[in-house]
Amino acid sequence: MGNKEGYKDPTADIAIHRAYYTRGKLDYTKFNSYDELKDYIMQRYKIKTLYEAEVYIREHMPKESYFQKQIMNWINKNIPSAAVWKEAAGPYSISGIPDITCIIRGQYYGFEVKRPFIGRLSKIQRETIDWINRSGGRVHVVTSVKEVAEILKDEIKGVFDGSCDNDS
Repeated sequence: MGNKEGYKDPTADIAIHRAYYTRGKLDYTKFNSYDELKDYIMQRYKIKTLYEAEVYIREHMPKESYFQKQIMNWINKNIPSAAVWKEAAGPYSISGIPDITCIIRGQYYGFEVKRPFIGRLSKIQRETIDWINRSGGRVHVVTSVKEVAEILKDEIKGVFDGSCDNDS
């Protein structure tokens, strides 16, 4: 027996699984809390302890570079006039500089990207973020495209209403 669209009704487990997956990958940004994520992992993969769930999450969650790439692709697609790049770390770079630099209409945005729920700022990152913010830049700690979209929503509006033009 199918539903009104003609599809077989999914079990609750399948429906929940679909709600948290995007393109075949677990979308960690859809969970409202770390506890909700741990509960899901424990139920889905028959894990018995919270510690085991935490280990599973750390081992299976994509690295920060995965989230950085998603964010950079989203900015390039939605704000084509933005200059956006990934900061290179090395012996000649400043410690703690945000992962992604984005310049929109002369305004500096830095995005320090962390893995959802488990990523933590280092002391030097916090100090560098504070230094840049005091200097007039805007640095945000983010875990997802959704957060970046919210931060840049006014800049996106500027792209569509023509206020991004530098010729004025």
